[in-house]
Amino acid sequence: MNLQAEKLDILQTIISTNDESLIMDVKAFLSGRKDDWFDELSEEQQKDVLAGLAEADNGDTVPHAEAVKLFGKWGLK
Repeated sequence: MNLQAEKLDILQTIISTNDESLIMDVKAFLSGRKDDWFDELSEEQQKDVLAGLAEADNGDTVPHAEAVKLFGKWGLK
């Protein structure tokens, strides 16, 4: 999928329409859309999150009890 072409196609549809309800629907959709916290992260942070998710998907995790032991020495419980 070419994102730029998709955006241009959507814009052309909006520009050429006289359907007020379509415009109101698009406006309502855009104003109600919430930002995704992931999109607000830096590229480096996004890479770290994705790497962590990949590790978890591969079963490379630490049980909670072990994590408590590891981090308990810093007062984290």
